[in-house]
Amino acid sequence: MQRFFVKIRRRETPFYSFLHDIASRIRRISIPQFCMPLYKVLYNVRIGIIIFFRGIAVFLYYEPMFRSACRKVGRKFQYVKLRQGFPYIYGNIQIYLGDNVIFHSRASLSAGKVFDLPTFEVGSNTYLGPGLSIGVSKKISVGAFCYVASNVSISDNDGHPLDPLKRSKGDPVDKKDVLPVHIGDYVWIGEGATILKGVSIGEGSVVAARSVVVRDVEPYSVVAGNPAKFIKWIENDEKNLYRSLE
Repeated sequence: MQRFFVKIRRRETPFYSFLHDIASRIRRISIPQFCMPLYKVLYNVRIGIIIFFRGIAVFLYYEPMFRSACRKVGRKFQYVKLRQGFPYIYGNIQIYLGDNVIFHSRASLSAGKVFDLPTFEVGSNTYLGPGLSIGVSKKISVGAFCYVASNVSISDNDGHPLDPLKRSKGDPVDKKDVLPVHIGDYVWIGEGATILKGVSIGEGSVVAARSVVVRDVEPYSVVAGNPAKFIKWIENDEKNLYRSLE
């Protein structure tokens, strides 16, 4: 059968060329426009069924399972299930989430082996987008009212030793090379940004998409680039807007 279809695609003879033309015409046939309202209804029914059963699955299975992996989860927690039903969680990571945190299931949370209680702490009313990658050996803290866009990476260590011999043996990073990360309140971290060890990001600041932050960010400032550099200050009226959200 496969050889038969190959001959049709090649149009080896007039007969196979005729079959190819017939198949091409069939593929170009579209459903009449007057049928579209019916398909719109079917589409909405399909989406409604998916949302309903996904909500039941999240409520009864996915969210409770994730909560069980956390040390503390605040009130009104929102777990968003994507195709990856559960985040990847590795090591003895201590997860603390404040009230009204939104967390997507497509995430990676890894704990290092250097310290006993590697901690990932998130303040209230913070949004953590899909594709979040956390590598913590000591502590990473994210403040309240923050917006962390998709595919953001935050780490308080290099992941592997700089010494090639130690790296080849699979040794963990040295304690002196672990530097906690602190992200203040009302911070917006753009899509695909990378926050490296030892960084402190000040309140109300903005990290532009795809930026690589290797040094501290001043409060109410905008940084961008690789490595991220100061772009501008956020005006006072915007500061007041941030503070009014409390």
